[in-house]
Amino acid sequence: MRRVIGKILHIAVLVIAWIAVVALVCVPAVFLNTVYGYLPALLLVLLLLVSVVSLFVVSQSLSIETDCTDVQCERGESVDIGLKLVNRSFLSCPRATAYLYISDLFGKNDSTRTVRFTIGGKATVDFSFGMEMTHIGCYSIGLDHVEVWDLLGLFRRKVPVSRRFTATVTPRRRAMDSLLISEDAAVEAATETKISVIGGTDYTGVRAYAIGDPMKQIHWKLSAHTREYVTKLQESNFQQEFSVLLDFAAGKNSDHEQLMDLNDCLIETALSLVTEVTEQDASCSLLYSDKANAVTKVSPSGQDDDLELIRSFAGITPAPGEDFPDACQLLQEEAQASSRSSNVLLVTSHITTNLVHELIRTKQQRRSPELWFVVPAEWSQRELETACRPLKQLDDADVPYFTVSTAVNQIRTPG
Repeated sequence: MRRVIGKILHIAVLVIAWIAVVALVCVPAVFLNTVYGYLPALLLVLLLLVSVVSLFVVSQSLSIETDCTDVQCERGESVDIGLKLVNRSFLSCPRATAYLYISDLFGKNDSTRTVRFTIGGKATVDFSFGMEMTHIGCYSIGLDHVEVWDLLGLFRRKVPVSRRFTATVTPRRRAMDSLLISEDAAVEAATETKISVIGGTDYTGVRAYAIGDPMKQIHWKLSAHTREYVTKLQESNFQQEFSVLLDFAAGKNSDHEQLMDLNDCLIETALSLVTEVTEQDASCSLLYSDKANAVTKVSPSGQDDDLELIRSFAGITPAPGEDFPDACQLLQEEAQASSRSSNVLLVTSHITTNLVHELIRTKQQRRSPELWFVVPAEWSQRELETACRPLKQLDDADVPYFTVSTAVNQIRTPG
């Protein structure tokens, strides 16, 4: 509101000032009966014409030069873009504004940065700038347009000089113990001894941690509750097959920033699970919905595959249509596959009654499902408890589930 009021006052001052100037140059014409009385007014008109002509000449003479190409970076890193605005005319521009932008996950301009500058005749202005990439995905970034003003600062013109680049932001992989939600919101009681499938082995119980126990055998979730490390008691030790299911379906949500945080956390949780499994020499596949709303199954070999995956992912989809493959359909597709896995790790932010029943049905097929539920960091404890209430049915079916907050993955630029 203050900015709007300030702009109105600025315009009012300019109007009053120009009314005073026009009145001043008209005084000689009124009181002098000679041609010389009209000279000030004629000079003012001539000055306005020169100013307008110079505006059109300069705006037609601007062009963009750059040596930059499309870039790739990991989430949280900065992308550097170098642009040069060249003025090919002999006239200078005393005032101009460049509009730099970056799109969001949904194709809209997420943020716009303005740069004010002046440019002389036959001169070049350097627009080297960096933008911190805080979300996973493929984005458009660059110069949208330039606005130039005339010599007197009365008129401006939008110049459609633009240069766009594609920035592909890949995920960061995290240790699984760093993804789990805080103790206050955890859902597994400290006395439970559920069978865990992560790590390529089954266990029948836990014991106190002893020096020399492998880190991968620590029960991180239970340790968070007891505040002491506990180790899984092994029943078997053989290579297993895993399927990580990445569900991009989400509930109706108009908060784009929250949706982008969910998208980041979903992808990084799923790929962190893939890394955790493959590092233990277990077979692992990844199922997800692609941009064509088709279920895609791949066997990632490492971070080298991230670029292709990011370009293929459907991305977070609030209130999807019936043709979108949600978590239930992913589970059904995986179960019907000829090479289905005995262990299923599902990553989703959208819990439904049908999904809970599908997970229980998977367990009844003598397979080992596991749920990783991603929730917004902005949720209160009551909202979290309400969302997790349907998951209590999974306790009775002995289906492990974990809760991950987007807060563990959030990256924010200063200010």
